[in-house]
Amino acid sequence: MNAPLAERLKNSLRWLAGELAPFPGRGQFALRLTLASAIAIVIGETFQIPSMVMSLVAIFFTVQANVVLTRVIFIALTLADLIAVPLYIWLLNFTYDYPVLRIVVSSVLFFSFMFCVRVSKAGGVLLGPALVILYAQSFADLTGQAEYLVRQVLWAVLAITYGSVIALVVNSLFASANPLRQLQAEVHRQLARASERLRQLAAGEAVEPSLSGEALQQQCATLQGFATFANMANAKDYAGQQYLQCCVAAVSHAQHVCNALPQALPGASPALRRALGRLHEQLLALDEAIAAHEPFHLTWVPDEEERASLPALAQAEDLYRTVQAVDQFDSAAVPGQPPAKEPLLAPDAFTNPAYVRFALKILISGLIGYFVFNVLQWPGIHTILITSGMVALPGLGTSVRQMSLRFYGALLGSLSALLVFIFVMPYIDTIVGLLLTMVPVIAAGAWLTAGSERLAYLGTQGAATFALALLENFGPSTDLTEIRDRMVGIILGVGICWLVYAFIWPESEGSATRAKLAALTRSLAALVRAPVGKDDPALQMAYAKQHMQCWSALNDCNLELERVRYEPQFKHGALAQLAAQAERMLGVSRDLLVTQDHVHSRALAAADPAYPAHPAASSPALAAAARLHDETAALLELYAERVDKRGAPPLAEQEQLRALAQQTTGAAGMPMLADLQRLALQAAELPGWDAGNDAAPAAANDLAAPTPATRDAP
Repeated sequence: MNAPLAERLKNSLRWLAGELAPFPGRGQFALRLTLASAIAIVIGETFQIPSMVMSLVAIFFTVQANVVLTRVIFIALTLADLIAVPLYIWLLNFTYDYPVLRIVVSSVLFFSFMFCVRVSKAGGVLLGPALVILYAQSFADLTGQAEYLVRQVLWAVLAITYGSVIALVVNSLFASANPLRQLQAEVHRQLARASERLRQLAAGEAVEPSLSGEALQQQCATLQGFATFANMANAKDYAGQQYLQCCVAAVSHAQHVCNALPQALPGASPALRRALGRLHEQLLALDEAIAAHEPFHLTWVPDEEERASLPALAQAEDLYRTVQAVDQFDSAAVPGQPPAKEPLLAPDAFTNPAYVRFALKILISGLIGYFVFNVLQWPGIHTILITSGMVALPGLGTSVRQMSLRFYGALLGSLSALLVFIFVMPYIDTIVGLLLTMVPVIAAGAWLTAGSERLAYLGTQGAATFALALLENFGPSTDLTEIRDRMVGIILGVGICWLVYAFIWPESEGSATRAKLAALTRSLAALVRAPVGKDDPALQMAYAKQHMQCWSALNDCNLELERVRYEPQFKHGALAQLAAQAERMLGVSRDLLVTQDHVHSRALAAADPAYPAHPAASSPALAAAARLHDETAALLELYAERVDKRGAPPLAEQEQLRALAQQTTGAAGMPMLADLQRLALQAAELPGWDAGNDAAPAAANDLAAPTPATRDAP
């Protein structure tokens, strides 16, 4: 095995290990999925409910990370059923004896539904009826009895309904599924680590290593996600939502500040160590207040010695100002009404051709699948039709990833079912044996589903394919053709969708990536320009919220970039260069955020009257720091504008900023100036791109690297 191949294999295994690793809440999520599936299997086998697999699929789609989102999905499924059943019965009533008319009317309805799915916030409700209309076409030509078709649809709706009800009940009974409790658990975990670092530093013990930028980014995204769902659960209390967001921003900022603490304080005064111990207590008190869902009150007022010692450690000053801002949060100052909600339809719903093309591509995929299904006269491959609806997602990269996950999930589920059929099925004669056989595989699928979106659908598809093979009949089965037919249908469906999506109006996500990168850089510029007020808690809290927004924007860029990597053109041309340069840009942005933590902490300490004056903090040095600060923010703003408008990279301005940072003197005696120099040099390292690529096709019209290493990338 050559070195590059071994390295790629090592990286792939490391990535897979990271995707399969446990994290807070994943085990509970997987347990809820597995328990609900086991209950559905027992009920379905006991009462011999047809289409039992549909109940498992409904469970995997209904059970979510928290009960709020589960209720939303449950309501959406219920509304979808109420729309789909009458509509399908009406369609059969008027078109069953006229196949051409049935296909035309079904196509019009399917196109309309998929158009609404794309342009409407409530479009997810219409995805169910669209899939029913599409999937039911595979049965309409296989029987001459319309009543049989209606009964099949009603049984399928019943299976979906009782599966989603079971999912809702199980999710509601688990206390950990409450989004507020999930947020409180994550807050406790992050504050416990931050306060422990403070305690260790105050006691003179060895401080645990700092987290990497990637880990900080992940923790910030997790905290923000839980906060969003917690606010959804308390939608009517707008002031309470704002206070909760204030606390979450303070927790995130405290985590980053404490992560930047030094490993030791050899010359620290007793007053500073005492102050660090009191800050440790305040973080624990903030944790208790959030856990009890009560306002936080600062219980420590520094004495003169403690007040004078805080600026000696910039992070301590920053942390004190942060908890002080939470204590002084004014609920009365929060507007009584939330801002206006976004419209139900996209503003460009009827002017942007991308929405019509999206619905038309899915319709073309479905009609081609229907044609192949009828030409082959192979009833078992009816999954060819449902595939075109299941992978219908905006963006070429997102759709291709969904196709890949559907294929590999079906492959894993089919292989698992095949092994069970050969080695286990001959020994199964009770429902207990069936459960003991199915639960481990379903649990494995649930564990994948409970992970990140990179592999979540893989688990759902694998569990569904496995259950489809074993639960097709109410008793032991040895018919291997079921496994073969489902797999062939999915392979054909994925192949058809890939060809249609790749060659008919390919909707590249490169431009969306560029827009998100520009938004990230603007957020960084706003963070650098954020004013510092030593006695203004509102400014401190505004900075904490902007800081959290930057980390969230960084996470969004990472997710968008992962979708781009799945596009067929990714390994060639501008998209490959976009990925390489965006990766570099995100790495630099991560470093900028970490350095900005130090700059802000230093600025807060310098603004304090107790800040110890030193000879280097003269007027020329302060003027140099102010100029370097302004030039760095200006470069970030210019860079964001050029990225957004595909203009020439600001290489000259970056060289000027680099020269200015290297020429600035006084950094040795002024820590804040040294941090500003590092911030400016990092901003000057933001990657450039080849403006000539702006003449490339729209699907690949994005950032490109001028460096030889990137240009030669495969």
